[in-house]
Amino acid sequence: MTTHRTRLTPNTRLAALLVVGLVASGVVMWASLRPALSGDPMRALTSLSHIFWIQIAIGFGAYAISGWVWALRPNDTATRLFLLSGIATMMFTYAPTPLRESIAPIPNGAFVTLNLLNAGGASLFGIAMSTLFLCYPARLPGRGWLVAGNALFFTGWTAVGLYGTFNGRYDSIYNVHLITTIEMLVICLAVLAQILATGRDPKARAVAIWFGLAVLFGAGGFITMTAIPGVFGIEAFIKAQYSFAFFLLIYIGVAAGLQRFRLFELGDWAYRILFYAAGAVLLLAVDAVLVSLVSLEPGSAFGVSLLAIALAYLPLRDVIGRRVLPRPGLKQDELFLAVVDIAFGTSDRSRHHRWRALLDRLFSPLEILEAEGPVEEPEIREEGIEMRLPSTPGHPALILRHPWRGRALFSPDHLATAAKLIELMAHAEESRRAYDRGVAEERHRIARDMHDNIGAQLLGALHSGDYDRKDLMIRETLTDLRDIINNAATPGLDLDETLADLRMESAERLASVGIELDWHNRIGEAPELTTSATHALRSIVREAVSNTIRHSGAKRLEIRLKRDGGKACLDIADDGHGFDRAAVASGNGLSNMQSRTESLGGDLACESTPSGTHITVRFPLNPHGAQA
Repeated sequence: MTTHRTRLTPNTRLAALLVVGLVASGVVMWASLRPALSGDPMRALTSLSHIFWIQIAIGFGAYAISGWVWALRPNDTATRLFLLSGIATMMFTYAPTPLRESIAPIPNGAFVTLNLLNAGGASLFGIAMSTLFLCYPARLPGRGWLVAGNALFFTGWTAVGLYGTFNGRYDSIYNVHLITTIEMLVICLAVLAQILATGRDPKARAVAIWFGLAVLFGAGGFITMTAIPGVFGIEAFIKAQYSFAFFLLIYIGVAAGLQRFRLFELGDWAYRILFYAAGAVLLLAVDAVLVSLVSLEPGSAFGVSLLAIALAYLPLRDVIGRRVLPRPGLKQDELFLAVVDIAFGTSDRSRHHRWRALLDRLFSPLEILEAEGPVEEPEIREEGIEMRLPSTPGHPALILRHPWRGRALFSPDHLATAAKLIELMAHAEESRRAYDRGVAEERHRIARDMHDNIGAQLLGALHSGDYDRKDLMIRETLTDLRDIINNAATPGLDLDETLADLRMESAERLASVGIELDWHNRIGEAPELTTSATHALRSIVREAVSNTIRHSGAKRLEIRLKRDGGKACLDIADDGHGFDRAAVASGNGLSNMQSRTESLGGDLACESTPSGTHITVRFPLNPHGAQA
């Protein structure tokens, strides 16, 4: 026969606890609503005071919160102790309500039981909470002896106090307040010991700090507002029935710590809340001193208090915050410059080394590892111990562990910084690659110009038998070479400057052989030309001038340049004797002019008669229309 054990789910466990809590609440309500006489009807719920509902809400809230945490992790010692404290809170908040609300006589046995539950619940709360903080998040040295001694001391004190109360020797309220005060002090000491003991474990330290904040506001509020005044026999600032609400702060904070809810933010939240609370307390304290001791008017005192807090406390808070809360060590402008420095490193190895150095400077992790698999976007893992960064161009995906040398956790602010850093890096890398492409294209253009222009012209000069022609070609080659060198870094050349240089050069050449130059430029404002387009235009004009000098027998050469829509129109005409295009060889350079025009994306027309030669070149002014 096989036995199947039913596994309880968290919802089942929590439901069972809530049923028990509801039954206990029903019993307390029944005990509080009992009629004075046995034959009378039960009192209405509306007859219960608001204090009754406050205590029921506090007790059931603490019980439900602790039960929820336990239901998720029932085998954890810390959650069991937390549940025990929740049961204890429900005991000492529920037990006094029938004694105060009921109009029916309470039997002696019930009276004793309710007092036992009240005092025993208060004692059990302190024992359970202090034991929890002695064992979690770090196991403090000597915790066994501390737990045993703490439990025996408070159990014995509670028993002695109850014995004295039942025999009329002690005031039960005074005794419970004194015990609760001492227990709260013990809890505060245990939390302080946890903070000191978890200095090298950022996860545990974040939990301990959050516990400390919860206890500071919860326990501290109850002690200062109710317990200590009760111990000294003065009227409490807040009645115990109301100040029990401070216990809910403890339960909410401890629940967040035990569940490690957004653990990487607990430390930041704790410090921020503590700073704001400290500021409020200082503001009230300064205001009270100014009103009571200096005798200022309340309005003036409050204004002076605000000024003092703004000038003294807020700057001090910022200084402490920068030291306590880890922040990336670079400003936005420094971060941008660092990214640019990485992107424009001399080699892939150098860039990757700088990238890791920047991450180390920002977050000071103990480890920077390459991720084995792909990382889609920056993410935090292991409750803040690890942050994963996706790959960027030239850099693999990385894993950063234990930031700030293990003294803190990664937070959403750090994640946002990392995401911004990745975005900047991707943009800078793309800019560098665009720059590299531009450099490569410029090198290719220079090599092409050297090959097409300089090489062809030098070969032509080498094989030319005409010495005048050879000198001219060498001179033109030197001019082209100078232009290539001087304009290597220039994306485009000014058309006006190019035409002005051409006019001066052509006039000198023509004047040396007695030919008059008539130059007209009516193109107006024109865009820059690409370097290759400039070379092509210069070669066309030079070739036309050379042909006129060598072959035309002309006395006058007219060059006109005008705009025709989006195109430039270059007219070159001489008054020479012309030539027969079918009879002349291709060495007259006309074919070179034709190829140069085509490289500009234009067309060439040539008309030659016995009265002269007329060449028309049309090409687009858009520099992108020029072809290499």
